[in-house]
Amino acid sequence: MVQTIETFISKLQADGVEAGREAAKEITDKAEQQAQERLAAAEEQAKQIVEQAKQEGERIRIRVEDELRLAARDIVGRVQDTLNRALEAVLADAVGEKLQDAEFLGGLIREVVTRYVEADVSGGSTIEVKVSDEMQQRLLSGAVTAFRPGEFEQARATLLGKLAKAGFEYKVAGGTVEVTEESVVQTLSGLLSAELRRRIAEARARRAAEA
Repeated sequence: MVQTIETFISKLQADGVEAGREAAKEITDKAEQQAQERLAAAEEQAKQIVEQAKQEGERIRIRVEDELRLAARDIVGRVQDTLNRALEAVLADAVGEKLQDAEFLGGLIREVVTRYVEADVSGGSTIEVKVSDEMQQRLLSGAVTAFRPGEFEQARATLLGKLAKAGFEYKVAGGTVEVTEESVVQTLSGLLSAELRRRIAEARARRAAEA
């Protein structure tokens, strides 16, 4: 079949258009595939970034909570120390004042001696009580109604003015017992500190339960 020039040119044009379409489709498909791959890679990277951010946020949260717990513990400890010192100061003033009171101290000494004599079944032991020089004179002067020197001596007890601080100290066969400002405040502070710790622990537990 004889082809004319026009027919040949038309065929070339048709073949070229088809080839161009196929090439364009191939380029488009490849570009779309690359775009999908890049999108998937970007999504995976974004997931990793989000996961890393979550992990870092959790680490920060745990660290902050630990730091807050430590800070709260330190604050509670400092508050308790401050309260203990305040209580000791108040107790020292109150105890010191009472131990300077001749009526109170005389009655206390008389009670201690009486209890000891009652417990001393053999009746052979003696008790030695030391007070300050000033307190010895006041107790032996007869002006202190709670303290009876004659009865004190009958109980095989000796009152000595050899103590350099307020209060008294008594010595028996089993050892020496000190009833002074320091010893009384130390004992009471220990009891109050335990009570204070209990109350602070209860308050913290209530706050934790309410949170």
